[in-house]
Amino acid sequence: MNRLRAEFFTAGKQAAEQGDTAANCWLCGLTINYDVPPNTEHDSHNLDHYYPVAHHPELQEDPANFRHSHARCNARRGKDAPTAGLGTLSRAWI
Repeated sequence: MNRLRAEFFTAGKQAAEQGDTAANCWLCGLTINYDVPPNTEHDSHNLDHYYPVAHHPELQEDPANFRHSHARCNARRGKDAPTAGLGTLSRAWI
């Protein structure tokens, strides 16, 4: 699993360097700080599983289940399904 995590981080960092938004956090849509080691800061990279490992342990090492996320976003989500958000707002609404 450590090798898979490292490969996924590298792929995300390369995608981010090319401007690919697929490297953004899948939970909030914002960019991830790939300049620091994974899981070291709130906005650093964290490998998240679309189907939580707690409920689907058979998918833990399945790359199709991997998603790029912020460490903080993944921690907030925990074992729950992601919550629906509004996405990126076009402007600040009062």
